Amino acid sequence: MKNLIHANIYLLKQAERLIKVIADADYAAPDGTLYGSSLGQHLRHCLDHYSSFLRGLPESAIDYDYRARVEALEYSTECAVEKINRLQDELEETAMLDVTTTVQVKMDCGGGGGQWHVSTLGRELQFLVSHTVHHFAMINGMCSQRGMKMEDGFGLAPSTIRHRELVNIG
Repeated sequence: MKNLIHANIYLLKQAERLIKVIADADYAAPDGTLYGSSLGQHLRHCLDHYSSFLRGLPESAIDYDYRARVEALEYSTECAVEKINRLQDELEETAMLDVTTTVQVKMDCGGGGGQWHVSTLGRELQFLVSHTVHHFAMINGMCSQRGMKMEDGFGLAPSTIRHRELVNIG
């Protein structure tokens, strides 16, 4: 469980390092290549998923469709850093929970209003890593097109990073 939590916290720290060096105007600027979305919108979307996960823990019912969508997170890097720090603290607190704890998860994947499915905390933490890496890959592409230097490994899955390290060693 701790490895999964630390993987998620690592990703949140990556986001924090990135947005601390980006001007709010760049953070909020729409990108024509990805449906007009901004860096801030992608990050807010990820943070919303973490909030949904954490909000659902007390009742063991995680509803990824119920998201706050706080617009300030899309255009204020200061607001985003504050949210990231709160999420990191809350994730640390989950380390004492059992990774196999059963939860109900809801996400609308086809317009049917969303159905509840059985999952575990471990699986949902894995989902958050995968989901966040996916959006970070898009953020990386958006930043690269703008000529911004990105942190090594930003937007890469942990398994890809390990694979590249092994290939370079051997």
